[in-house]
Amino acid sequence: MSKKLPNRPGITFEVGARVEAQDYLQKWYPSRIEKIDYDEGKMLVHFDRWSHRYDEWILWDSNRVRPLERPALRKEGLKEEEELRDGEEVLARWTDCRYYPAKIESINKEGTYTVQFYDGVIRCVKRIHIKSMPEDAKGQVILTIILFLYPKQATYLRRYAYFKMQ
Repeated sequence: MSKKLPNRPGITFEVGARVEAQDYLQKWYPSRIEKIDYDEGKMLVHFDRWSHRYDEWILWDSNRVRPLERPALRKEGLKEEEELRDGEEVLARWTDCRYYPAKIESINKEGTYTVQFYDGVIRCVKRIHIKSMPEDAKGQVILTIILFLYPKQATYLRRYAYFKMQ
């Protein structure tokens, strides 16, 4: 084999370099190059958070190695977080980890939001647990009226609203 390293954009072929590698079960993991064998044209790859006994020798021109995709790079394709305002209708996460219609009551200093769910329950919620309300669902007050007329069925109606929004 050649002692010349391949030219692969985003991958630095040196000991300690970070890459993403595919294990023998074809799952991708963040990894680190442990050793390089120039004679055989392969490298020893250590999979992060795994024992060294799972390290694998992978050919350096293999498609099982690719540049490490950093979380910051993944977020580049995402749109920026929208600014939320008092009175805005949103979907906020409830204790069952599902999102339900709510309205922002206030924005708190520590970065949390006080929201009122449509069944009248008021909670403090972190920004990461708030999603924008879909445009076609904004302004629907019928559900609010039903919830206030039938408070005993609030849990059932909250679930109904969740499935209706999906």
